[in-house]
Amino acid sequence: MSRHFVLRRPVRATERGEGQGQLIAVVTIVAIIGFIIFKTLPVYWREQNVRNELTDMARKYAIGAKGFATEKELEGQWLKISNEFNVPQEAKFTADRQGGKVILKVQYTEPINYLVYTYDWEVNAEASDSIGRY
Repeated sequence: MSRHFVLRRPVRATERGEGQGQLIAVVTIVAIIGFIIFKTLPVYWREQNVRNELTDMARKYAIGAKGFATEKELEGQWLKISNEFNVPQEAKFTADRQGGKVILKVQYTEPINYLVYTYDWEVNAEASDSIGRY
């Protein structure tokens, strides 16, 4: 009794492109997430910088630093910051002294265009500091 060994190819070896559908789906999802991050990150970065500058302004306004002593000077500083970080023109800036506190607020909406949808990123930044703390 002789045995003949016949080499057979696995059935699935003849199929082509079995993994490409999943690869295309993963690459598409990664590309979409990357695009969303690419469009959103500059707006988020700008908002964080505005918040940091607002906190710094509140501290300087509370101690009455040069250039920050009056509301008029404070508005001038805000204009510099808004121009530096390209804040929309319709941003609403307010400065109040209430009791022993200084409260600065900025509100604006910045549109983010995602090709098929425009998202309105709302910024409501507020910073406060106590007068006479320093």
